[in-house]
Amino acid sequence: MMFLLVAFVPLQAGAVEKLTYADDSEILDEAHVRGFIWGLPSAIIKEEEKSIFVEKDGDTLFYVDQIRGIRSSINYEFDNDKLFRVRIFSEKKYTVPQNRFEDLVKIKRDLVKRFGEPLTENFEWKDEQSKKYPKEWGWAVYRGQLIVTIQWKDAETDVTLYLGANEPANPVLFVTYEDAKAKKQRIQQKNDKALNVLR
Repeated sequence: MMFLLVAFVPLQAGAVEKLTYADDSEILDEAHVRGFIWGLPSAIIKEEEKSIFVEKDGDTLFYVDQIRGIRSSINYEFDNDKLFRVRIFSEKKYTVPQNRFEDLVKIKRDLVKRFGEPLTENFEWKDEQSKKYPKEWGWAVYRGQLIVTIQWKDAETDVTLYLGANEPANPVLFVTYEDAKAKKQRIQQKNDKALNVLR
């Protein structure tokens, strides 16, 4: 899944800094996700994101976009008005559940191009009846028998690709991008709070 990226345009003398869409093939080092960098305030995202704004709910901005021809929901999440997480959900309707698994493989391939081989690739089987038959794995997901979680990590971004169903017949396919430093700080704060309760 190659996302349309928003890129920083180099400044020329007297030019005003402006974010613009980059080509599909461009992956710029400055951009963490969709061309934005971690820590940006919600006002910048709202001003510069070119997809369709849906609503703001609490600390999250919701958008809809076409990514590789697939309608996708994009959630920008903020902590103290600093961007720390982006979740992109596929809203594609599948008449054949196996096609959802094939899309997972395509998304994985694109993420490998950007982030390299995954750090972890977890297949959680709740019922192993289809485990030996890869052509049935999409159906296993659909029935709630299989959850797939694939993770990448670089110096600044943690990425998780997820395919699974909390309840049968309702699977979801999404990618989560998260500010690695902010995530580490949030985990540390949570652990500190837990220790304080025990004292």
